[in-house]
Amino acid sequence: MSSFDIVVHVRDTGGEPHAARAAFALANRLQAYTYGLYVAPLGAVAFSTPETVVFQVNEADRLYNEAIGKRDWWSALLRTNQCGGEWLVAQGEPVEALCHAARWCDLVVAERPTLQADAPTGWGTVSRTVFGAGTPVVVVPEAAKSMTLGERVLVAWNHSREAMRAIHGAVPVLMRAAQIVVLDGAPQQDRLGARHVPQLDLRAWLARRGVKAEFRNFTPKNDFGAAILAAAHETQSDLIVMGAWGHSRIAELVLGGATRHLFQHSDLPLFAAH
Repeated sequence: MSSFDIVVHVRDTGGEPHAARAAFALANRLQAYTYGLYVAPLGAVAFSTPETVVFQVNEADRLYNEAIGKRDWWSALLRTNQCGGEWLVAQGEPVEALCHAARWCDLVVAERPTLQADAPTGWGTVSRTVFGAGTPVVVVPEAAKSMTLGERVLVAWNHSREAMRAIHGAVPVLMRAAQIVVLDGAPQQDRLGARHVPQLDLRAWLARRGVKAEFRNFTPKNDFGAAILAAAHETQSDLIVMGAWGHSRIAELVLGGATRHLFQHSDLPLFAAH
């Protein structure tokens, strides 16, 4: 019986979608129950004529019913990948549907489409899901090739709340990993307004959970995102565990930041939490 639930955002109902492949790799590692969630579009009716509204509603219903009919396709994928799970269909805005399903799931898996180099990062479906889900999100770049997720893990640790939320969510993965490297960066500036705040000994915290990790000091002078990705490649990691948008999202959008760089340029899946 599974005690871990994954919901994967299915954007295309044909073949084996990239995000689904990643979700199945994790599901097999974690013995997880895997929901496939497809969100059928719901046409905007603002400023439409009554005749147009009727057409849009009928078209939306047709697309929804077509999606419901893909249940057998998803069931076949589950059987092929030796996973248990269900097919879910919602209608409307994908972020709202994903965040709703995340209420009873432990993890969301979503594909990150390849963007133009100068495209904005932070307002797309995946980024907003990371903010709103309340559970970690595995962001699967379109360019990701390896699907041995969780075998070799890199943890980006900057002592922030967001990084700790990601590590908390990743514990089931970390317990089964063959290699874990923790990049131990400088703590963020204390914003609690308190003195002598206790500091977490992450090495001991992980050890109490049966997780052995190699810790490396991480002090790049600039471009933290690029340095994290370079370290992941150097250690042959297949997954990066990270906190997302530890600073203001507006500041990162304007000034850049590790989250923005990794969301734009990573060719490895990101286990992210905010």
